[in-house]
Amino acid sequence: MQPIFFSDEQKQQVKAAIERMEHKTSGEIRLHVESDCKGDPYERAVHVFHRLHMHKTKHRNAVLFYLAVNHKKFAIVGDSGIHKSVPENFWVTVKDHVIAQFKQEKFTEGICEGIDMTGEMLKKYFPHGNDDKNQLSDEISYGK
Repeated sequence: MQPIFFSDEQKQQVKAAIERMEHKTSGEIRLHVESDCKGDPYERAVHVFHRLHMHKTKHRNAVLFYLAVNHKKFAIVGDSGIHKSVPENFWVTVKDHVIAQFKQEKFTEGICEGIDMTGEMLKKYFPHGNDDKNQLSDEISYGK
């Protein structure tokens, strides 16, 4: 059962943000939402990243935004191809920005702005090519 957190309109806003950024980069971006995360959110996000086969993209340039609604936990996981390219503090900057929006109860805006920040950085290192194919779903995935 998926947690009810985003309205249908908000889900479409998130999907549109992902699609918009994926037209600028060969990178792949996903959002995964769960109700609970009892442990470390980054460790859980890494597990979900692999379960969703995000590590199997051609350039190893996928990014997962992970949100555990009830436990108010958030993490971002970028694949190995990205880590070799982006500045060391990039993920902290994105995460801090998203969390600042969350604290103002701007959840959709926070996720969409984080996706935009990620996409803008990815296009510098992984520009969109004419032969790029969408390798992962742009739909929000859900866990328990």
